[in-house]
Amino acid sequence: MFLVDNIQLLQLKAIPLLSAVFSSYTHHRNFLVDETVQLLWKLPFSKRAVRAYHLPDEEQIQIQMITALLIQLVQCSASIPETLRQTSSTSILDASIDASYPSICNEAATDACCLFWTRVLQRLTTVKAQDASELKVSIENLIMDLLATLNLPEYPASANILEVLCVLLLQNAGLKSKDISARTLAIDILGTIAARLKRDSAFCSRDRFWVLEEMDLTETKDVCSVCRDGKGGKLFICNSCQRVFHADCMGVKERGPPSRSWYCQFCTCQKQLFVLQSYCNSQNRDNEKNNCPGSESSSENSEPFVRLEVIQQILLNYLQEAVSTDDAHFFARWFYLCLWYKDDPKSQQKFTFYLARLKSRAILRDFGTELSSLTRDSAKRISLALGQNNSFSRGFDTILCMLLASLRENSPILRAKALRAVSIIVEADPEVLCDKRVQSAVEGRFCDSAISVREAALELVGRHIASHPDVGLQYFEKVAERVKDTGVSVRKRAIKIIRDMCTSNANFSEYTKACLEIISRISDEESSIQDLVCKTFYEFWFEEPTVVQTDFVEDGSSVPLEVAKKTEQIVQMLRRMPNHQLLVTVIRRNLSLEFSSQSAKAVGINPLSLASVRKRCELMCKRLLERILQEEETDSKEGEVRALPYVLALHAFCVVDPALCAPASDPSQFVVTLHPYLKSQVDNRAVSHLLESIIFVIDAVLPLVRKPPLSFVKELEQDLVQMIIRHSFLTVVHACIKCLCTLSKVAGKGCSIIRNLIEFYLKRLDTLTVDNKQQVGRSLFCLGLLIRFGNELMMASDDRNTHADKSLSLIKNLLFSEDFVIKVRSLQALGYVLIARPDYMLQRDVGKILEATFSPSSDARLKLQALQNMYDYLLDAESQMGTDKAGSTKASYPEERGNGVPVAAGAGDTNICGGIIQLYWDGILGRCLDMNEQVRQTALKIVEVVLRQGLVHPITCVPYLIALETDPLESNWKLSHHLLSNMNEKYPSFFESRLGDGLQMSFSFIHSMASSLEYSNQNKLLGSIKGKPDGNSVTHARVGVSRIYRVIRGNRVSRNKFMSSVVRKFDCPIPSPSQIPFLIYCTEILASLPFSSPDEPLYLIYTINRVIQVRAGSIEANMKAFSSHSLEGEDFVIPHGNGVGTIDSVPLHTSDQLMNDDAKLQPLKTADSYTILKVDLQKVQAECFAAIALQLLLKLKRHLKIVFGLNDARCQAYSPNEPLKTGETLTKQSISFNIGEMPSNLPTSQKEVLERYQEFKAALKDDTIDYAVYAANIKRKRPAPRSSKGGRSGFDDEDDDGDEDWNASYRRLSSSSRKSRGRQRL
Repeated sequence: MFLVDNIQLLQLKAIPLLSAVFSSYTHHRNFLVDETVQLLWKLPFSKRAVRAYHLPDEEQIQIQMITALLIQLVQCSASIPETLRQTSSTSILDASIDASYPSICNEAATDACCLFWTRVLQRLTTVKAQDASELKVSIENLIMDLLATLNLPEYPASANILEVLCVLLLQNAGLKSKDISARTLAIDILGTIAARLKRDSAFCSRDRFWVLEEMDLTETKDVCSVCRDGKGGKLFICNSCQRVFHADCMGVKERGPPSRSWYCQFCTCQKQLFVLQSYCNSQNRDNEKNNCPGSESSSENSEPFVRLEVIQQILLNYLQEAVSTDDAHFFARWFYLCLWYKDDPKSQQKFTFYLARLKSRAILRDFGTELSSLTRDSAKRISLALGQNNSFSRGFDTILCMLLASLRENSPILRAKALRAVSIIVEADPEVLCDKRVQSAVEGRFCDSAISVREAALELVGRHIASHPDVGLQYFEKVAERVKDTGVSVRKRAIKIIRDMCTSNANFSEYTKACLEIISRISDEESSIQDLVCKTFYEFWFEEPTVVQTDFVEDGSSVPLEVAKKTEQIVQMLRRMPNHQLLVTVIRRNLSLEFSSQSAKAVGINPLSLASVRKRCELMCKRLLERILQEEETDSKEGEVRALPYVLALHAFCVVDPALCAPASDPSQFVVTLHPYLKSQVDNRAVSHLLESIIFVIDAVLPLVRKPPLSFVKELEQDLVQMIIRHSFLTVVHACIKCLCTLSKVAGKGCSIIRNLIEFYLKRLDTLTVDNKQQVGRSLFCLGLLIRFGNELMMASDDRNTHADKSLSLIKNLLFSEDFVIKVRSLQALGYVLIARPDYMLQRDVGKILEATFSPSSDARLKLQALQNMYDYLLDAESQMGTDKAGSTKASYPEERGNGVPVAAGAGDTNICGGIIQLYWDGILGRCLDMNEQVRQTALKIVEVVLRQGLVHPITCVPYLIALETDPLESNWKLSHHLLSNMNEKYPSFFESRLGDGLQMSFSFIHSMASSLEYSNQNKLLGSIKGKPDGNSVTHARVGVSRIYRVIRGNRVSRNKFMSSVVRKFDCPIPSPSQIPFLIYCTEILASLPFSSPDEPLYLIYTINRVIQVRAGSIEANMKAFSSHSLEGEDFVIPHGNGVGTIDSVPLHTSDQLMNDDAKLQPLKTADSYTILKVDLQKVQAECFAAIALQLLLKLKRHLKIVFGLNDARCQAYSPNEPLKTGETLTKQSISFNIGEMPSNLPTSQKEVLERYQEFKAALKDDTIDYAVYAANIKRKRPAPRSSKGGRSGFDDEDDDGDEDWNASYRRLSSSSRKSRGRQRL
């Protein structure tokens, strides 16, 4: 009946009938529950299931008929004795009812719920996956219906049904189940239920309904005791408590003014309870003579009623008034009384009183007491308030604790589910986030191994930052840590959360720290995060407020107060930063609005927005200048130091655009105002930073000043010269020399002052002795800078080359000084001169000096200084090119395979910079793999600039960049990876062709790092006596090469070329003991590649098989021939080409005699030696080396088949020409690759050769074992060979016979049979 549509009336009539049967016939209850479960499975599986049962609610909420039936069955399971159903009040004491009967009824209801849910959960675990998903939908529908009826007055059983479900889900049927799907469903359901409980609890805590509050008896008589307002309708005065109420406040249905004295609901119900108690006491006294069971003395019932009992009676009265056609409300009241009876510690003493409350209508009518009327909304609020005291609501903490424990599950799916469940609870009441248990669990998920879980944890906190600022402050530290997360989405979410913390709370105490965390990601490798950071600071500082600013700073400034506050925020942030470089980037990108979306850029950035940002920046610079002056006036001694952050901020704005510090009304304002600071006589580090920034601002703004006053020019020139000669900090001297040259250009005074200073330092260097290191070094420093910055002025004079030539000659002489400090200073000065005159680098003597400094044997400080000189030269040349490079077209590079350095198109022909770089390119690349970290870092920065300018062919630096991917220094491998990624996008063919060479160079780099004593003391990378890299080196290499592989993994051709180029290293390798560690290194790398599709390991196996098919047969035949001829004492002959050569023999010694570096064996005579030529021994060693290479490939192949579950049939069916299969997933087992023991030297005796042959034979036999067979027998010492079937041929019959006994002597193989058979590898 419940499955048929459009018969709702019959279904409604069937529910009370089935409920009556369920209540009266207890032995039929199991059957009815089973039938109800079957109905549940047959319901429509859509979430919009048919809901035809209307709840007695004003909103007309509907539920499924099956849900209404379940609730009524559970409520009717608390059977009411027939005597209690009679209307007569005297029947209460007539029947013999035990005092434990309400508890028995409550247990019966729990048993019915437990039976129902047990059947449901058992069915869920036995069905198929598709059916299980449909059943889950039905269960979700049922739970949603139960939650819809929860805390409604008519359905007290809903809480009991849900409580039993939660208990089962917290045990083996849910969170403790071995089935992950069952645990997932349990987390979802528990999260939904807990969220509802928390929502109801939060509502009750905020609700000012009179049931939840104690009345204030001190209120005046003309004010409502609930709303504390005398307006809003007619007031009613309670005749008992004399309190005043509005009808609406009390939730009373207004029926006009009462005809007699009026009592509030509370007093009415309190009076009713006294009447019921008096009735029970009188009945007990009458029945004491007869010793009626259940009677109690009157003294035991004379205690005053607690407030809870009065509220309960109000709800019972409401249910008695709402009389239904069936006994549903009667059973509901009895169910309530059974629940309250269970929770009442004195229930046994008041059993009769509870029965009287059930029959209160008949008793109170006899005593002339009326029931009070109550609105529907008030009844619901009372029911909700009473529901907070039951065991179901008290179980919220248990559910929450279990969900928090699920956040530590091993499966990321379960952790994500648990996090979503906690998120639903937090959505119901964000105050949950302040719970220490929740905070600890959520913050723990901030560091989860899965990116999705970390992002979900941040999302959980981020949604409630604006509405609950205290939550943001509580989680700030942990959220700030996620700004550096490896996941891009996590970093974005963390930045957005911190932004919301700052914008939602104007007085956020961690504002400065928040800005520091956000600005640290301005150099993020992800461009979208850079844009997000810039946009965030645009909203913080550079966005024009919507409201017109009319408030100005009180100190008489014309800068708006809002701009002044933003300026102070910038300065406070800058105080805690090591330098202003990050701030410069933010200002530059905001001035041009580079962070705008692509659609906005396509349309064109609004000029008004650009003008608005620029205006705000000008106002900020003006405010900074004012604050600098204020700090100076505050304290003359400390003012300069206190003004340092403001000067640094002004410096940052000036770096971006000097015009910001040159207002149109008075361009010289900033220069004239800051000039007096140069007269400071204080000489310490803080003041030097201040002076350096001030001089930079003056130097940048001077070209914008059209006609500076002559007096100002003269005074500034004198101050700069004095500081150049006397100031002790070279950074200040550097800034002064540059500013002095700029001043000479702007004032049009020529090079006289520069020439005088150059001559001064030339004479000084001639007179100073080498012993005076400090003065010589300072003079060289100043001389070089004067040549560099004054070159343009010198070139305009008559003696344009005189001073430069003299300086160069002097510097070259000092470079050969024995004092190392002077040598470094001379090299630095040489760099300054070469920047001004780059043509000097093409001279032979200068070239020899630079080549010597780039050599590996040069001191690290010299190499570092030489590289820094080259780097400064490239940056200077790049700045001079300006926008010409941006407008040039991208060069197309022809592929070159020669060893020479190809010339990039248009670079070396027209620009001297390209020719200079190509001249010293090999030395620069060599320093990329230097043992010193700073040298490598500087050389790599040069490579970055060279590639950006297109000065050399990019293919030349690919192997070096690949090697630097394994650099332990994070900044190096990040930059090299960035360059490789860009190169792969522009020139994929260059990138692919040099991957194999890069792998060879990476191994050499690791080996060189290990051999360096300085590095090995810090972190050894190679530690095996056999030459095999240890765990640390392999880890660096795996991570680095894995990053490279991810770059090319998306292109099938590229990744196949990469794997083929590495496997080719094993084909015909050069026999050398030093090559064995390299092949082991390649094997480890191939085994650790991050494959994402089955095509990748299959192609690698396919490539390995091709090498084995070509090489294995000939190698095995040659080694077999040697071993068999040697055992018979015959001459050893190795076939070459189409003929066989017979040669004289020399004795082969035992393994006690080691061969020399040339792999040549000295002839020795021993009793058991066999004769062989030295040249043939080398050939045998070559064969043994090739066998080792193939053994490594075979081990790699076996590892791939086991880890990725690839059997022979699948490997044989694979073809690289077939199109990729979409949707094919790759499964991987967590099995580490164990290379095992591999020989590190070539054989030097017959015994060793025979051992190598035996090992090679064993490896070939192992290769014939299929994956499934091998996995089953993996613990065997030697797996049995598989017979040749199914299109596969293993060893020939003679091979199998000869090697049947693994310890038997080697037998002679027929070389003809080997030639006639081939080996097919799978």
